[in-house]
Amino acid sequence: MEALIEQYLGNPLILAVLLFLANFVMEEGAIVAGAALAAAGEIGTTLALVALVTGNIVSDWALYGIGALAGSSPLVRRWVDGKMLERGRHLLDRGVWPAALLARLLPPIFMASGFLRVDFRRFAIVNGVVAAVYTVALFFGAFGLNLVLFDLLGNWAWLVVAALVIAAVWLSHRFTVYYFASSKDEGDGSGG
Repeated sequence: MEALIEQYLGNPLILAVLLFLANFVMEEGAIVAGAALAAAGEIGTTLALVALVTGNIVSDWALYGIGALAGSSPLVRRWVDGKMLERGRHLLDRGVWPAALLARLLPPIFMASGFLRVDFRRFAIVNGVVAAVYTVALFFGAFGLNLVLFDLLGNWAWLVVAALVIAAVWLSHRFTVYYFASSKDEGDGSGG
């Protein structure tokens, strides 16, 4: 992705498409990269935000759709552990808003929403609001940090940005592993 971005520096429309598509790989990394590109003047702030917010929402809807397709398959439903389904139902029973907020850190919740047939209209509205607020907040936080980094470090700031993207990916992975491990322990403790 980094090589693609470097190849298209100076072409904001191509960068916007790449930022949109990057959401399908890692939303936080796309947001940090978009903020860095905007801070460096490679893409306009508004164009970057539009690409990031729409990419974020559409990628979440795609995950919902994958979950819905999987949930309609009797073969896949047999593969899914009943305890895991119960944990998913329990989380979604807390409400769509808490699930949408937690899903920012645990994208499998989007698939679980489709799998468990959460009403798509409700999901789309709540997810759209949460995704927009989350993306804008993270973007402007990263944008401000990037302005300071580029001012202090010049082009060396890109190394710090790359480290931040790697850290975001690693922390997201660690949180997911921790969350599912603690949910598993809670489920085991309550059942016995």
